[in-house]
Amino acid sequence: MQADDSWKYNVSFFTLQALFTSANRRDDLIAVSIWTIMLLYALIANMLILAGIARSATMRSATSYWFIISIAICDILMTIISLVHLVPATAFHEEYVQFKSVRNIIMIFFYDLFWYTGVVQLGLMAGNRFVSIVYPMEYKHIFSRTRSLYLILFGYFLGFLVSLPTLFDCCHTLWDSNYYITVYEKPGTLYKYVDMAVNSISLCMMIIFYAVIIYKVRESGRAMAKYQLTIRTRQQNALENGVSLTSQMNDCGRTSSVRPPRSQVSKKEMRLFIQFFVVSLVFLLTWTTWQWLPYMSESKWAYFVMTSLFFINNSVNPTVYIIFNTQLRRELHYLICRHHVISTAQNKRKQTLFGRGIAAETKNETDFQNNTRDDATKSLVDQAGSVSSQSHDEHEILYV
Repeated sequence: MQADDSWKYNVSFFTLQALFTSANRRDDLIAVSIWTIMLLYALIANMLILAGIARSATMRSATSYWFIISIAICDILMTIISLVHLVPATAFHEEYVQFKSVRNIIMIFFYDLFWYTGVVQLGLMAGNRFVSIVYPMEYKHIFSRTRSLYLILFGYFLGFLVSLPTLFDCCHTLWDSNYYITVYEKPGTLYKYVDMAVNSISLCMMIIFYAVIIYKVRESGRAMAKYQLTIRTRQQNALENGVSLTSQMNDCGRTSSVRPPRSQVSKKEMRLFIQFFVVSLVFLLTWTTWQWLPYMSESKWAYFVMTSLFFINNSVNPTVYIIFNTQLRRELHYLICRHHVISTAQNKRKQTLFGRGIAAETKNETDFQNNTRDDATKSLVDQAGSVSSQSHDEHEILYV
């Protein structure tokens, strides 16, 4: 009887273990499938961003786009690391990589390197927009080509320094394929405060710069609205008083101090500001979720959401640029639909040439008809003149 019970317990244990393994496999398949789609989209979208900027000489020469290029490179490298390390490790677990293996340490080190570099670049982008909108006259001096290149290289150097401690035993950061999250090997490590400091400083820079930019844009809009209202009021008064508009405006110029507001924000600068602002909001969402979500739930699906936000962060950047940047979208349209664009342009050119040919033929025919008519008229006039001269001669002969 005891042997039978023991056999039943063993069967039940193996059945539960098989069910548990099957459920884990199903969860892994869901996570890997979703992440693969997200990462492939992020990889293709960022590569398109680089190709679109490379095609345009105007965008290549603008230092604002250099920061976009740098962030796109960081996103591409993080996406590649995720595709070749994080996704396979989640699918095959210990069969692909051991939790405390050197490869796991090295791959997460490189991922952190490009993550921190991207974080620094976001802060620099916020500074770039701040100077461009608030101090437009000093923009070319502060963000010259040489200084912009140095700032970008500084971002990579700082990212390397911040991620370097993860190579040492005290600060190892590892990928845990069972919980779908990156964890510290030693939860009490002081390195987590370094991570928090770097992200917090960059985030504070974004908040301060973008808050000042929003205030500047708002004040600029109010000043322009006030100026336009003043002009409309004076024009109405001029019409009511019967004074000519020119003399009224001349009097305003001599006696009034109303002038157009200075340093208006251009539409191009505003579009770039909106792009950078949305990208920074996504980073804010990703980082804050990373900080508070583990304290709310220890479920692996909560960690799955946290990791997915990092992958979404890689794909949101190019998506925002494609949606809001008309020039970049035009370059990508030509790059992707080049044959269609060329054929359309050739057809338009043929239609134009054909129309010009028809117009030329019509003009030649009209000229020919006019010339023929003139020749006929001239011939008739000559004949009439000759007849008149003959009659005149005959009259003279008769008179003689």
